[in-house]
Amino acid sequence: MLFLYANMKTILQTPRVLVRQFAEDEIDLLLTMNADERIARYITRRTVDETRDLFAQMLIDYKNTPELGRWALFNLEDNDFIGMCMLLDARPGLSGIEIGYSLNYKYWGMGLATEVVRATADYGLNTLNLKDICAITNIDNALSQRVLLKTGFKPSGTAVINYRLLPLFVKTKGDQ
Repeated sequence: MLFLYANMKTILQTPRVLVRQFAEDEIDLLLTMNADERIARYITRRTVDETRDLFAQMLIDYKNTPELGRWALFNLEDNDFIGMCMLLDARPGLSGIEIGYSLNYKYWGMGLATEVVRATADYGLNTLNLKDICAITNIDNALSQRVLLKTGFKPSGTAVINYRLLPLFVKTKGDQ
């Protein structure tokens, strides 16, 4: 099945994960993942229509800023959809470039988030030559905070996003 999406730009590959642009017909992968309450409680909640609008904008952004975006994660062994990650201009309240990620629940606890975040941050800092990358997590998401710490992000205070006070982490190029 991997060959069917050869026209979708591959961003990077880790030993277990292919990181590439989403294809136009893959919105259901994102909708299904985001509908899982175990995941939804930690991410920005969007309606189905809001997610469809965001997905359409993602596809446009691939053309306008191909080096950044929200990308699909696929298992290299069986091409199963693992989740998504992103490197984007930081949202209001933050500065620079923001990294984010969410994985389907069945992939939690396998070290895949750490693998993907490490590789994506390396891509941003070294390939794109970014000075630093920021990340936020839900205050209750200890697993995600641990991923950030394990991959070299440092606590950097808090940020107010969507009326919530969230832990802020930053990884600087010199800290690698």
